[in-house]
Amino acid sequence: MKIFALAIGDRRRASSRLRVWDHVDWLRAQGHRVTSDHVMPPEVQRITAAVAWRFLVRWPQWAWHFLRADRVLIQETLLLAPLMWLKRVGKKRRVVFDFSDPVDTIGAGLRNRLQRLGFAAMTRGADHVIVENAAYLVDLGNRGISASQFYGPVDVDRYQQNAPAAKATRPADSTVRIGWTGSPGTLPFIAPLFPALDELARTHPIGSMLIGVSSVDHDFKYLKLTCQPWNEHEEFRLVPSFDLGLFVLDGSERSKRRGAGKLFIYMAAGVPFVATDLGIAHDLMQESGVGFSVPTQDEWLRVLGTAAENAQLRHAMSEEGVDFARLRLSYQAFRALVRRILL
Repeated sequence: MKIFALAIGDRRRASSRLRVWDHVDWLRAQGHRVTSDHVMPPEVQRITAAVAWRFLVRWPQWAWHFLRADRVLIQETLLLAPLMWLKRVGKKRRVVFDFSDPVDTIGAGLRNRLQRLGFAAMTRGADHVIVENAAYLVDLGNRGISASQFYGPVDVDRYQQNAPAAKATRPADSTVRIGWTGSPGTLPFIAPLFPALDELARTHPIGSMLIGVSSVDHDFKYLKLTCQPWNEHEEFRLVPSFDLGLFVLDGSERSKRRGAGKLFIYMAAGVPFVATDLGIAHDLMQESGVGFSVPTQDEWLRVLGTAAENAQLRHAMSEEGVDFARLRLSYQAFRALVRRILL
């Protein structure tokens, strides 16, 4: 069977790595012929003239691969929306559209209207839609669109293989490592927490590690901060060394529909987390029974303090998080879904 997979980013983009790139070899091992590509160049955060030119040059190739394929997996990009009208040309191909972030709400004005039109065409034309945030299921169901929700996926086995060594390298003192993994583009979500973390470090033995950034624009008086530029090997090696993970949503309507890749990584690595009690984070904490929830922005310092002081509860959440991840977030669970709806 010929499969065409088009991801929004290359494997350096977490959502694309977790939902597309780590599964290409698995599909090939099933005997399928897989052609794959990505839309956005590495580490590009916005559409420039050069990026737009890339789209124009590569779009005919994407269209050709789309029309030759028996099965098509499109991750988060709306650029192939016009091809939904040609889905049945030449053969009865099956198309799955998968997204984790709210791609229908990007931009303002004309760009936002185009995003919404593209999103409507993609979801209406696809044979099945995979969402990460369950908030979309109601909308899609009301439009009669076949859809399913999946948290993650995440490579639980690989994180757990690294966990013993990561914990063994931690110092013997009682310092609590509060960590985060992301990118310069998502750093603004946690920047408002820097004063609270610094204040917590004044009264508690904590340190902090940020993976995915080389520096931050904040002067800490008490907190010892380590910044680690992202690479795949280091993320798998270092995240299991966290005692707590951070996940912040800003309270906007768009944030209520965001994905939660960081939370899935924390759970797979056995890291309990502190998270805004909103949107997908609220849903995940309710379903898993894991996580220290922060009801309002003003309560971050209090909840962080509670989490830092309660090692016994953190340990229990670590074990429960891994169990939940194996059952609901793992590559094995995701591939079972892909086998059912795509193949």
